[in-house]
Amino acid sequence: MNNLETITIDHKVFSRNAIDKMHWAEKGRLKGQYRILIRNQMRLNKIKATEDKCVIKIECYVKRLMDTDNMWGGLKQFIDALCTENFIFDDSTTWLNIKEIRQIKAKESKIVVERMVCS
Repeated sequence: MNNLETITIDHKVFSRNAIDKMHWAEKGRLKGQYRILIRNQMRLNKIKATEDKCVIKIECYVKRLMDTDNMWGGLKQFIDALCTENFIFDDSTTWLNIKEIRQIKAKESKIVVERMVCS
């Protein structure tokens, strides 16, 4: 494994329940917001796109803790945005190993992603 690369996104994670109630266009806008924030963090931190298998760890700083399925389901648009911006090559198990998804109670919402590229 190569070096560890980290991005921090100042945005909240919505629960799966909240995502399910959104209109499809609103879900698309959310993914678009994530994409812009991810792209900016990749440029600021000089992180290159990858075409290799990755291992990631996601820490979600949230105001209220969620149950596990709500957290995982709420990250769908975010993980799709990671793929679109090539922070990860693909979200299938062939290309991505999600080592951990953790939530931490905090006053300010943010998402921290650590990536290790396997060559």
